[in-house]
Amino acid sequence: MLAEELARAEALLAEPGSEGELAALRQALPGRAITLCDAADLTEGRPYRVVPRYEIYLVDGTAHCWQLTTDPDAATGLLLARRADA
Repeated sequence: MLAEELARAEALLAEPGSEGELAALRQALPGRAITLCDAADLTEGRPYRVVPRYEIYLVDGTAHCWQLTTDPDAATGLLLARRADA
């Protein structure tokens, strides 16, 4: 993913209490895979960034199965893990 895309995603998700951020993110990053889950569902990996309501993970979808990555250059999408404390 481009650095500008990651910065745009982080800025959209960092706004406290904003509604519709997932739709806005999909509109801002057309063609990128964006998935949502609960943070408790993740048992592996470390988030790329943590913002008030989400942990942001990078996903590499170039192989048959998606995998988490820490390399922004390899990322093809985002996994947003909604934090229980948010």
